[in-house]
Amino acid sequence: MKKIISTILTIILFAGVASAKTVSADTLKQDIQKLILQEYSSRTSADLDIKITMLPFQSLTLPDGEISYVILNNEEVKLTSRDIKRVNILVNGKLQRTITVPLEIKAYEDVLIAAEPISREQPISISKVRFKKINIADKSDFIVTKNSLRKEMVAKKDFREGEFIDKRFVKERPDVTMNSEVRIILNSENGFQIAIDGIAKKDGVIGEYVTVENRMYNKVYNAKVIGENRVLVNI
Repeated sequence: MKKIISTILTIILFAGVASAKTVSADTLKQDIQKLILQEYSSRTSADLDIKITMLPFQSLTLPDGEISYVILNNEEVKLTSRDIKRVNILVNGKLQRTITVPLEIKAYEDVLIAAEPISREQPISISKVRFKKINIADKSDFIVTKNSLRKEMVAKKDFREGEFIDKRFVKERPDVTMNSEVRIILNSENGFQIAIDGIAKKDGVIGEYVTVENRMYNKVYNAKVIGENRVLVNI
């Protein structure tokens, strides 16, 4: 009787081994890297090079079936040089294991570079800059790309030749400049408009409010910037 039970257990054990498979860490890395790259590529225009630096095992034993993966913390894509993702490993839709995946990220994009030294308070004109593809990991919030270049900028610090233009140290050329002449559009509730001349008391870009003065009538208004040297006042 004992021999029969032993034989049955042996058959069950071998059956369990036969229905499992061993997957190497390298195979898992390749599959998960591909999935993470797809996720990142859908949310940035940068050229990406993403590598999993290590996994805490050489291989995993999983049941036979179709292996799939789910990235858990993929709500946002951070272009940092290092990141960590948590990944569920499933077989035939059933969760088998959750692993922590450390990433090394490089992201290349064309950014604005000083083609020559640019002094503080000097305009960053097109003749003084060029675009160069660099790794923007860890500095994606501070670069100026072709898509984000909207208007002329002024340097708030000295830029060396070859230095990327850090948008923390630039200001856009204002649409209205302090002490400059502006056209004030007075707009009444019934739609009647009249234009008068005035002087801006501060810098402002479209959408901002600035104080303007009409010296002929000795009036001061809080006006919305609507264009270059044009402001709107609702009366």
